[in-house]
Amino acid sequence: MPSALSKGADAASDASGSRNASVVFAGILVSRLLGLVRTTLVARYFGIGGEADAFNAAIKIPNAVRNLLGEGTLSASFVPVYSRLLAKSDERESRALAAAVLGFLLAGVSLLTLAGIVAAPWLTSVLAPGFDAELSALTTRLTRVLFPMTGLMVVSGWCLGVQNSHRRFFWSYASAALWSLAQIVMLLWWGSAAVSLEQLAWWLAWATLVGSVLQVVAQLPEVVRLVGRLRPTLDRSAEGVDQTLRNIGPVVLALGVVQISTLIDLQIASFLPVGAVSSMTNANLIALLPVSLFGVSVAAASLPEFSRDSGAARESVLLERLRGGWQRILFYIVPCAVVFLAYGDLCVGILLRNGRFGAPEQQAVRLVLGGFAVGLVGFASVKLLASAFYALQDYRTPLRASLSSLAVSAVASIALAYPLRHGPWGAAAIALGSAFGSFVNLAVLVRGLHAKLGALYTPAMWIGSWRIVAASLCAAAAALPLRWMLRDVHPMLGGPPTLAVFGVAYLLSAWWMGSREASRWIRLAPRAAA
Repeated sequence: MPSALSKGADAASDASGSRNASVVFAGILVSRLLGLVRTTLVARYFGIGGEADAFNAAIKIPNAVRNLLGEGTLSASFVPVYSRLLAKSDERESRALAAAVLGFLLAGVSLLTLAGIVAAPWLTSVLAPGFDAELSALTTRLTRVLFPMTGLMVVSGWCLGVQNSHRRFFWSYASAALWSLAQIVMLLWWGSAAVSLEQLAWWLAWATLVGSVLQVVAQLPEVVRLVGRLRPTLDRSAEGVDQTLRNIGPVVLALGVVQISTLIDLQIASFLPVGAVSSMTNANLIALLPVSLFGVSVAAASLPEFSRDSGAARESVLLERLRGGWQRILFYIVPCAVVFLAYGDLCVGILLRNGRFGAPEQQAVRLVLGGFAVGLVGFASVKLLASAFYALQDYRTPLRASLSSLAVSAVASIALAYPLRHGPWGAAAIALGSAFGSFVNLAVLVRGLHAKLGALYTPAMWIGSWRIVAASLCAAAAALPLRWMLRDVHPMLGGPPTLAVFGVAYLLSAWWMGSREASRWIRLAPRAAA
């Protein structure tokens, strides 16, 4: 039976995890807010036309490689090993591991970047086969400018991994705001000076690359303060290096499956009417906002703690931390899904309705956002559950989950989109297929954790989840009269009060139903007012 001292330590650790998640939330919020400003400006200047499709396709290709080798891979393979060395207070070995991992990453991404630049025409033809010759040529040019971003973002992911292992969360995520800021500055200062949208897309690609440099440079002072000055090496004899490199393989495969899924979506969308790729990109950015704020923040803060709790004697602590994190995610994600389904047009209009992005574009993106909303719970939950497997040194189960998700998503997207390929519903069908795949991913992860740790979802959690759903539906009903009254008002004016009513009604309904998370926010309200 645990002693009072160990219970107190676990409670303190859980409170620390909650605080860390809040810090990650704040960092991601800063970067996402500027990201939304960037998205708004891009929509203003490009709408959802051919040039926007070309830029979004070009940035998706290097982004896929970045996601393969950057933050996600390093968080799953490097952070657990590095965190355990830090827990043992082995400074020399932890520094040697950090230096070696950086060296191998630099060597790998340098070759990959050169290959990507050379192979840009082939990549465009494979990943966007439905583009015409002019659009393909523009996509190829933009890809060659953007591909070096992959190497920079992998180094940024290494910096993030080091900082998170040392429980430094805010700046590792907030620094991504500089990536958006470079693009915002370019569009505000020179957006009107471009003689064509093609030239503006070219300028935007270079600004994106500059933003990647700024994001890396901004993190280096904190990294140097934490680990000191170090020189990248290729030393495989350092403790933890072989284990990290072995971990990278299955993690890359698992994340590769996810990236293949997004690239399949791009391939399918390239055969749809012009604007489908941009509609999916814009809707995905909006859908990812709550996923990043609530899903990624909880998962990122939990992974170092999971790694420290992965011993047999501490697995019950890991399970309780996992349950608490998942319930926290659901408290925020479920109402966001309901908002996107019920009031998605307002969300799109508030963020994107200006310039070349008018009412038709708003409705097209709204349809796609609804498709993504169906799978929002799955998208937001899988990262937390996968983090538990990585902490337990099980990389096969997340890979099986990703493969299952890919198969379902690809089949469903093609089956749903083909009959609707001539209209705006085609892109929404692709998003709905991805949503189905996310739940398959979630189901495989839940089953695997049940086998390893025991029952993951308790009766009390089921009751809490149904209360969250009920509170969300009550909030949607409460906001409906105001939505009807303001139906003819521009969404930038009518949207904020409608969504504010939804938010207040949700908090009050959840509090009345006994939600501790809602109670915490209501207790904080008087303090904030004071």
